[in-house]
Amino acid sequence: MVREPSLRADMRRILSLAVPSIGANVARMLMGFIDFTMVSWLGTDAQAAISPATIMVFAVLCIGNGIAAAVTTFAAQSLGRGERHEAGAFGWQTFYLAVAFGIVMWPTTWLVPEFFRWVGHAPGVMAAEIDYTRIALWCVAPSIIVSGLDGFFTGVQRPAITLVGVVVALVTNAVLNYGLIFGRWGMPEMGVAGAALATLVGWWVRAAILMAAFWSKDYGRTFGTRRRIGPSLRRLHGLLFVGGPSALQWLLDIAAWAVFMTFMMARYGTPAMAATNIAIQYMHLAFMPAVGIGMALTSLVGHAIGEGRPDRAARRTRAAVIMTSAYMGSIGLLFALAPATLMRVFSGDPDVIAAGCIVLLWAAVFQAFDGLSITYSGALRGAGDTRWPALAFIGYAWGVFLGGGWLVARLAPGLGLNGPWMMCTLYIMLLGLTLWWRFARGAWRRIRLEPSAPAVR
Repeated sequence: MVREPSLRADMRRILSLAVPSIGANVARMLMGFIDFTMVSWLGTDAQAAISPATIMVFAVLCIGNGIAAAVTTFAAQSLGRGERHEAGAFGWQTFYLAVAFGIVMWPTTWLVPEFFRWVGHAPGVMAAEIDYTRIALWCVAPSIIVSGLDGFFTGVQRPAITLVGVVVALVTNAVLNYGLIFGRWGMPEMGVAGAALATLVGWWVRAAILMAAFWSKDYGRTFGTRRRIGPSLRRLHGLLFVGGPSALQWLLDIAAWAVFMTFMMARYGTPAMAATNIAIQYMHLAFMPAVGIGMALTSLVGHAIGEGRPDRAARRTRAAVIMTSAYMGSIGLLFALAPATLMRVFSGDPDVIAAGCIVLLWAAVFQAFDGLSITYSGALRGAGDTRWPALAFIGYAWGVFLGGGWLVARLAPGLGLNGPWMMCTLYIMLLGLTLWWRFARGAWRRIRLEPSAPAVR
């Protein structure tokens, strides 16, 4: 009888896959921070333009990226079944998705000026938004390649190359940002457009590194990446089936937070908006390790499903839940015990600090539940169960988070900033518990994405 690994061994295995993903996520955040910082040096119009422009670009990119990210699920399950060449074949579909989305994006760039005229920002801000977005939208093709190949390498449990790619892209982006924004080192002075071009080059550098590894002799021999290179309707349909709901979920999640930040927080004044921005930066930093664990869990659950061992998938999910709950719970404790100290790092305004303390105290309440939703979402994605979780995300985000927040703001204005953040907390708590319930019910055990998948035992 084969002895199953201990809880500690499962945790070590999860961390070995999660650490490169965590590093890559942090590097991506730094890339955005560098963009924002350097563009801010151009003046108020450029500073005001960069956030709306990047949100719009990210919303467009997440559609293709969400579909391509499903490669993780298929690569992991193929590895578990011992069909390594099938994992490589799914990786190749990424390139055909990139071509398709790139063709669609070409006429879309012509609509950018009309879109920002409709938004109606000040002329200087609008001009900068248009300059940035028209170039940055061309990131769609390399970003899809990166998302799919990141998924491939994570799925076959070799994620280190993804960290190498994003670090090289980060350095490239930083150097080109400085040169192209301000006209240094013989480069043209392009302003905000230079930041977009630097980002585009950074994406292609990252894609090139991943493509070189994918095409290497080692991966060609082990995963058949030099053999099954043609488009496959069956595999593309599989990616759409699993990745499509995730893409829609990401898009509407971004939209929900954009509405919350732009409209709901605005009614409470500038200090509340500034405090919310600061608090969200802390939240982003806080959940990066949990997201990395969730990405690793997608791979490990997919591998176990491919082996026909859902019991192993459940055991590894329990280990991941313990890790994320302990970590996110500790973050929540920090938010609860030192909110004012954390806010003073970014602001000395008493009104901003007071508003930020309210936000961080609510965030302290939902941190552990956020960890649950990230972990169980990753586990369900590894099994190919994405439609039901996407519906839960969308329903709670737009019904409880936004709808409930709007009602509380109108019907109980005396609650002030507590009202919408109370509904945000309820949204995240309900989501975490709902995804736990979905996983516990076990419907994911019966999903078979491939005809050759083994029977559950």
